[in-house]
Amino acid sequence: MGERISIEEAPDPCEQEFEKTGERGCISMDSLYAARYRVLEPIAGAYPNAEVGFSVADHYGFPAFARFRNALLFVALSDEGPWLHKYQAVPVHRTVDGQWASCGDIRRDPAGKPSPQLRTLRFRREIALESELSEHMLAGYRAGDQPHWRIANGRVWCSQGMLLEDVYEVVRSGVMQARGIPLPAWPGRRSPQTDSRPVRP
Repeated sequence: MGERISIEEAPDPCEQEFEKTGERGCISMDSLYAARYRVLEPIAGAYPNAEVGFSVADHYGFPAFARFRNALLFVALSDEGPWLHKYQAVPVHRTVDGQWASCGDIRRDPAGKPSPQLRTLRFRREIALESELSEHMLAGYRAGDQPHWRIANGRVWCSQGMLLEDVYEVVRSGVMQARGIPLPAWPGRRSPQTDSRPVRP
């Protein structure tokens, strides 16, 4: 889990190759970014440094997770350098009782049923400033796609989410398992909650 330091657009290697050779040998289907995050809490695996730089590829442009301060990041370390498993970064925020949680349901159910892990939560502060969000995000909010958001006086507040352990387990047993990437189960158990209540369907 990390705290954003910076994220900047990276050069397109296909365009760089074209400029060198005059021949187009490839076309990039994604926008590429170089991200740097402060390591707040390693969840699985070990990383010896206080900061990590990694590559991000996103077909839709600037990565949505990077519009928020903190995120649970699934970063692979390879000989080519660290890179984010595609789209596997979930923004997380501090709750009033000191835990980390997503804002909203990270699992998309075509039937429209909420995840059993979705809870009513109280967050310490706003999750973002309205000015930090993309027009696409704001259009979704206006269309009712973000029922757990409330925007007031330029600040975005959240009322529901999933605790960090649940976020990790959904990604680990979902996308990462489907991609054949084994990750360990959540290390340890979370303490009983007094401030969090499951959201009823």
